[in-house]
Amino acid sequence: MNKPLSLCAVAVAVGIALASLTPPAAAADLAAGRNVVPLRLLPDAAAAGTQRFIVKYRAGSAPARDRSRVQASLTAAAGRSPGLQSSRRLPGLRSVRRSATGAELISASRTLDANEAQSLLQQLRQDPDVLYAQLDSRKHALDLMPDDPQLPVYQWDLLNTVGGIHGPAAWQHSTGEGVVVAVLDTGSTPHVDLRDNLVPGYDFVSWYGQSPDEPDVAGDGDGRDPDATDPGDWVDASMPWCGRSSSSSWHGTHVAGTVAAMTNNGVDVAGTAWGAKVQPVRVLGHCGGLTSDIADAIVWAAGGHVDGVPDNPTPADVINMSLGGSGSCAGDPATQEAIDLAVSRGTTVVVAAGNQGADAANYSPASCRNVITVGATGIGGRMASYTNFGTTVALSAPGGDPDTGAGISLGYVWSTANEGKTVAGGDILRGMVGTSMAAPHVAGIVALMQSAAVGAGRAALSPAQVRGLLIESVRPFPLQPGRPIGAGLADANRAVQLALGNPLPEVPVPELSSGVLVSGLGGTVAQSHVYRVEVPAGTRSLNLRTLGGRGDVSLYASLGTVPTPEDAQLRSRRPGNAEAIVVSNPRAGTWYLRLVGETAFSDVGVLAVAR
Repeated sequence: MNKPLSLCAVAVAVGIALASLTPPAAAADLAAGRNVVPLRLLPDAAAAGTQRFIVKYRAGSAPARDRSRVQASLTAAAGRSPGLQSSRRLPGLRSVRRSATGAELISASRTLDANEAQSLLQQLRQDPDVLYAQLDSRKHALDLMPDDPQLPVYQWDLLNTVGGIHGPAAWQHSTGEGVVVAVLDTGSTPHVDLRDNLVPGYDFVSWYGQSPDEPDVAGDGDGRDPDATDPGDWVDASMPWCGRSSSSSWHGTHVAGTVAAMTNNGVDVAGTAWGAKVQPVRVLGHCGGLTSDIADAIVWAAGGHVDGVPDNPTPADVINMSLGGSGSCAGDPATQEAIDLAVSRGTTVVVAAGNQGADAANYSPASCRNVITVGATGIGGRMASYTNFGTTVALSAPGGDPDTGAGISLGYVWSTANEGKTVAGGDILRGMVGTSMAAPHVAGIVALMQSAAVGAGRAALSPAQVRGLLIESVRPFPLQPGRPIGAGLADANRAVQLALGNPLPEVPVPELSSGVLVSGLGGTVAQSHVYRVEVPAGTRSLNLRTLGGRGDVSLYASLGTVPTPEDAQLRSRRPGNAEAIVVSNPRAGTWYLRLVGETAFSDVGVLAVAR
């Protein structure tokens, strides 16, 4: 079936060439004439000087026995210090408090520069009563914060924000090195912050206007060839099959940058898996691309053979498809067969859910088997206004959403792009929103997982294992979506920890307030939602229920511990969604309940009533 597929992105109204800004500035601040200083430029303790020291006196010494003697020790050390004596302003020194280990926390009346601080420490260390003396220096979270100037300013999606993927902690363990991610899209431009992370791809767009009645989808004057460069996908009046006119999107370049923009290079933006390589595979041109071309590209990217095309010398470990078309995958067997072949070769396939605000079950490849379908959230981790939803969505990731009120600069996902209106021009950065932006975050996380697992001496993860660990590693949505958009928010650090074989830190269990219905729950087979209920002393009845929606769920409950289907103290496993657990005169404390999908389910509500 040769139906055209299109991009899963919402075009941005404004594209700001952030690379030209010095220093980096947020769009909202440009108009006001203000500059935003990246977090990495904040002064550290050494640059800013210090006012605080830690001094430990030896056990049995006069200052250790009698804290009133500490001041005399400090004054004597300051008087002997050449660095302080040469200063016009001799600082006052005082003990603020004694620490848990018995050391004194010392504060100076003014900031000391490096020479003054070291001179004082030298004199303190020469005091026979002093066991040790040191700066009360700053420490930081052991996250790896690359030096890309726009990362701390614009890239909320990669950082430890409410809606971000928490990349810095993951990058301590993996950057995706050794992994190839194929981006099936419009091709790519050689952006300065991307080109060194590109490996040769292929152009699979076969329609190039050979006859008067054949649309020129390719736009590069030829059909399939080894050049995956994006020539532009603009639309004008000469393309009546396309609809309204538009400028080139440079969509593939943006998606590729989200996966693996060059990072820690002091230039522009960071990528999710910046140690990985991106293989651009061009399948979309003017007005999209053909299912037949995309199916061949899927097989080729995974290392399979396509007649008339040289075999891929660097088969992809991950395929990202930020594209889609209407119609269930059940009616698109060509795409399903190609995906199955790729997965059988060990390649994980990540796809965008789509931007129609509709059930992803009615779109392909979002509803195909063996894919990881990704919904979109905004900066606050809330369901994006445009994202498709439903039980085929595995999890969600940052897609951006200007409707959240975050403003132009922070409503979008920023990545590599091009300033050309039709053909390529200069390199810029651009904000875009859509599930197209959400999917490459997850594709990048898969690269981090695979690199971490193999680097730790473990076997490469199968596509099924990848999917399971991604779902297990999600963070809860900060606000329960009105529609099912997967198990939760993608979390790079938690996913990498699971890939390394490490246990996950506990995520706080959300509380159910008595009498307040939580609705819109959904998921796939075996996916669960966990809640807690605080039951006060004197409660006569605890009523736990599920109701409404579609599918089949079961309900489990336990006092004091999160239940599993195997160890739950109480169970309700009726056919359908009307589960009920009623406890008379329940013991006071924290009760936990787990709702588990026996089949795929959607729009289910859960209610707890304690009386």
